[in-house]
Amino acid sequence: MRVKAGSAPADSQALHAAPAEATENDRLLRAMTAVLARQRPASAAEALQVLRRGYPDIPLAMRIAALRAGSK
Repeated sequence: MRVKAGSAPADSQALHAAPAEATENDRLLRAMTAVLARQRPASAAEALQVLRRGYPDIPLAMRIAALRAGSK
């Protein structure tokens, strides 16, 4: 996926959100990374499946951000 010049990738947009929205995004990311820590998926694809099942209404960009945060 390409990003237009001057625009930020979707997962970094959470960092630039309004304070209340950023706090909600942080809580959501922590919850998703906790799920990944408990389930310990064998691959990134499996991790995304776990997150898609557990958080079906959350945008893919947020699920990827959780996957990236959990891998650090």
